[in-house]
Amino acid sequence: MASASSPETFRGAARWAIYDVGHTAFSMLVLAVLFPILFNRFWSAPGAEPSEKTLAYSLTLAAASILVALLSPLLATVAQRGGLRMKFFRALAGTGIVGMTALAFVGEGFQHAASLIYVVSAVGFFGANLFYDSLLLDVAAPAKRHVVSGVSFSLGYLGGVLLLGAVVLWTQGWDVLGFSERPPARALFVFGALWWLAFALPLLLRKETAPAGTPGSAAARERGGFLRAAKEEFSALRETFAALLRERRTRLFLLAYFCYIDGVHTVITSAVRYGNALGFSEGDLFAALFVVQLFGVPCAAVFGLLGKIFGAKPVLLCAIAVYVGVSFYGAAMPTGTVGLFGFDVSPMFVLAALIGMVQGGVQALSRSFFATLVPAGREVSFFGFYSMIGRCSTILGPLLIAGVAAVFPAGEDGLFSTRAGIASLTLLFLAGMILLTRVKRAPAAKGAARP
Repeated sequence: MASASSPETFRGAARWAIYDVGHTAFSMLVLAVLFPILFNRFWSAPGAEPSEKTLAYSLTLAAASILVALLSPLLATVAQRGGLRMKFFRALAGTGIVGMTALAFVGEGFQHAASLIYVVSAVGFFGANLFYDSLLLDVAAPAKRHVVSGVSFSLGYLGGVLLLGAVVLWTQGWDVLGFSERPPARALFVFGALWWLAFALPLLLRKETAPAGTPGSAAARERGGFLRAAKEEFSALRETFAALLRERRTRLFLLAYFCYIDGVHTVITSAVRYGNALGFSEGDLFAALFVVQLFGVPCAAVFGLLGKIFGAKPVLLCAIAVYVGVSFYGAAMPTGTVGLFGFDVSPMFVLAALIGMVQGGVQALSRSFFATLVPAGREVSFFGFYSMIGRCSTILGPLLIAGVAAVFPAGEDGLFSTRAGIASLTLLFLAGMILLTRVKRAPAAKGAARP
């Protein structure tokens, strides 16, 4: 393997990191911005109540996440053992790109078609990300992996800002240029798919390489064909899972992570639709997303520094506690302006700033804290499960919101059940905090950052 400073490795790391700019198109346009709004206004059944729309949307998110969760353990094992990683990565990324394009052609009122295409494209997106994460071990030497991974996060945030700018130009630019009519907003799905493909091409063209020390699938196929390879993959999966269960600290952390990161991701995927249901303008919602992205870049770095000084666990607990406040504030959020430092601002901006302050920090410190708990020789396989949970954890949150929307009355304004659903997310954050407090920190190696 080339050194981390060699031209070959630098190019490989650059190809890998740039992909984060591309797949941000799905995160931003499908998960955060356009799909939630179009599902509510364009694809939902005519005459549906807000609570019915909330139920349908939340079940769509949950269905996609459950399917990815069922597929991901095996995909993570294949990613570790090598041989098929790039083929699976190309197939899944291609599925996501094609599915994203297909959303542009779903007509008004076709809620079930939109839901089905979303589920398929989400499986492609999250499945491809499992393999994408595993490639970090190939493109960067151990001493460089935190830097390369951090650069990819930064590029992803930058891609989000640029894509939000493209959305604003698309929605406002046609009028400025004097066009009497403009293409439908869902055409942005085509733009986003092309954006994803363009930045994915360098990585999609990468040759297959198996990670060191994992003979895995390819050798098994040569010895006994596909069935033998599949048997070995399932055997390796069982062995990895058994090893994970034996590690109490790792087991407890992953349970905690599953709870609180599910809440984090549910906030990400539901925020725009929730703001839309409360009657905030699209301009306010897009501006709020800009605030999240802009706050995320510096605050993630600050949280990393605080984790180094005070230890990752206490700082992570503080960040999750902020999310408890975010859930309560979001549930009770007024629909008018609020006074802040002598200015009248949209409450969505306050909520966005709070989210942006802790979102990147939770992601960064979760990964670095988990790294201190992984036993030597299990790095790839354990991080495969960590990545699986992180990518698939939008299950409990949508189900909580959907359950509350189905049980609680809509209220006079039709929004009580929706607000109650947002408040219910505090249960996930509190459960995550309780479990995290029970995780004993691993002894720090000499010269290493505090766990």
